[in-house]
Amino acid sequence: MNTGQTMMVIAAFALLSMLTLAVNSTMIMTSTLGLETQTNLNALSIAQSMLDEIQTQEYDEYTTNSQRAFQFSSLTTAASFGPDAGETFAGIDKDSTGNFKSKRFFDDVDDYHLYHRQAYDARLGWFDVVDTVQYVQNLNPDAVSLTQTWHKRIIVTVTHYAMNKKLDGTIIPLQLYDCSVYRKYF
Repeated sequence: MNTGQTMMVIAAFALLSMLTLAVNSTMIMTSTLGLETQTNLNALSIAQSMLDEIQTQEYDEYTTNSQRAFQFSSLTTAASFGPDAGETFAGIDKDSTGNFKSKRFFDDVDDYHLYHRQAYDARLGWFDVVDTVQYVQNLNPDAVSLTQTWHKRIIVTVTHYAMNKKLDGTIIPLQLYDCSVYRKYF
């Protein structure tokens, strides 16, 4: 084999190496995108389940057991949001079977304020879920109200290590919003 043929073989190997790296890079990017997509879909499902659970509860502690409120002042103040006496438990609500303590202890929407849960997925592991409940203005559900109203905004935030990330590497959380409305005459 002469020098020209040796150079051609080296060039062929270099070209093959570059092609292999390009194919591997594409495969890794495709796998990463698939994992992020599946993670985001599972996060969406977990967040929607959380919203559904919250929306099955009574509007306020003072409207449970067929009680009715006819004035804003009859409702729980925003500063008192969170679990009521007898509804608290220590630490993060973590269960791999979906049997969360919140389902047994909480009886109204604002009990879920700052509630933290970890939900398990067999393929992807643990998802972190944090809820926020706020009073919002009756005619503008995007504006937080510092006083009681007939509307409570529920924000469910879900994070997982495999979710999309910003350029600086921080996770972009998935957030779902809903509004709980009290119908005082029903």
